Amino acid sequence: MGHEFQFYSEAGLPVWTGIKASNLRSLQNGIRRVSGSSIFYHVHHALLRRHFTAAEYMNDFARWVWLHLNQPALAEKLASIDPWDFTSVRQVRERLLEYLHTYVGEMETFFRVPERDEFQFLELRSVVFPTGLRARDLRSFHDALQKVGLGSLFYHLVEARLRLGRLSNDFSEWLSERLKEDELAERINDLSPYAYNLWQIRDKIVEMIETRLS
Repeated sequence: MGHEFQFYSEAGLPVWTGIKASNLRSLQNGIRRVSGSSIFYHVHHALLRRHFTAAEYMNDFARWVWLHLNQPALAEKLASIDPWDFTSVRQVRERLLEYLHTYVGEMETFFRVPERDEFQFLELRSVVFPTGLRARDLRSFHDALQKVGLGSLFYHLVEARLRLGRLSNDFSEWLSERLKEDELAERINDLSPYAYNLWQIRDKIVEMIETRLS
């Protein structure tokens, strides 16, 4: 990343993997079999597709277990998986399987949902592209941030953690490395899209920068 910060965005098309689940055991098997792209779509991308509060079940697996299998305790466990805590999709998959293994191991029979309610494993075919917006300093970063869309926020805040392989994001990395704004970078990094939707996070970041500029 050069001295300038270049804002990128992402657009994706979900496609069916050919794998589906009708009960807990087949959900477990599906999570074990599908690509990392599918896990990413159902856990991380759910943050982009829904603007719910932290009280809601954010990822698709938890939501399906709650709505169609009527397993609220397991749904809560699956929903407690905060993508913000992980630096790889593999770690997320392992945690999902860990929680499911406990429940599946205790059950002798498995309720099967009707075909119309089966869980369809999807994966994302996405493209990343420049938005044309750039920033050289804190003021221009502040101005550009108010113009970018959800796809850009998702790419730089959520997907960045997996791309960088560490618990950070593109905004914080640039602010710390290029502008030496370590405190601001750390505060932004503490904002979880699991606790706020991405619009709210943008507003909070803008507010933090305005405070710093004043």
